Amino acid sequence: MIRRGFQVLLGLGLGYAGIGHLTTSRQEFQAQVPNLLKDYADFVVVASGVVEICLGLALKKSLR
Repeated sequence: MIRRGFQVLLGLGLGYAGIGHLTTSRQEFQAQVPNLLKDYADFVVVASGVVEICLGLALKKSLR
């Protein structure tokens, strides 16, 4: 029961962060990309946002 609650919270948190990567917080996340990848900062942020959303959805599916 408690484990399921933590899975839900983690899934929601990952989904929220992933949506932030793609919308309102995009520039803030780009500022955190290492200098080595600065030329690809937007791609890195978008890709990590998509991965976070997928992980959040995967947690949701594991609850069934």
